[in-house]
Amino acid sequence: MNTVWIHAGETLASEITALLDGMKIASYYVWRGVLRKDNRGDGTRWDDSVFPGKNWAVQLLCGDEALSRLKAGLQSLLKDEYVRQTGLEVYVQRSERLI
Repeated sequence: MNTVWIHAGETLASEITALLDGMKIASYYVWRGVLRKDNRGDGTRWDDSVFPGKNWAVQLLCGDEALSRLKAGLQSLLKDEYVRQTGLEVYVQRSERLI
């Protein structure tokens, strides 16, 4: 089992959820209004007049086959210049259910 974290600008929310729903991901969690401080680039989003915008954080669990399809789908989104500029980061870690 894999735990996947997707971090992206809130303007990509519909594309990300459409991808997950289209893949028939059983369930996923969404944190809206996530603020980000970027000390290396220009990705800071505090949702104020200086650093406008917010992010979303999405978490899901999936097997290796679904992970492969998810990666392909997300890479397809990254072909769009707007998506690349808005920011999309994905992290995965191996997981096992404790309870």
